[in-house]
Amino acid sequence: TTLGTTFEKNVRTWFPDADITVVEAPARGFQEVLAGRSDVFITSNIEGATLLEKFPNLRLIDVDAARAPTPIAMLLPQQDQVWINYVNSWIELKKAQNFFQETAVKWGL
Repeated sequence: TTLGTTFEKNVRTWFPDADITVVEAPARGFQEVLAGRSDVFITSNIEGATLLEKFPNLRLIDVDAARAPTPIAMLLPQQDQVWINYVNSWIELKKAQNFFQETAVKWGL
């Protein structure tokens, strides 16, 4: 797991008897798996999908449901109203297109 992430806390709770390796950023847990020093890396569905495309030798372990669904936030500079308006418009457009609902169904959320 990566030091200081929500996954660090989660893996300690979910796998109390496991030998857990904690790596500091910018190193990542998936790099430990690729190097053969770890067997498993726990990550988000989003990062997992990206890593599977980038590294075809990685494998996904299917689960019935997400263990800890967590919303994602984006911080925006308060003084940049143009950027804030753009992001808000994009969100409203995606809501109107059912993007978020379809994505939630796709990922079982």
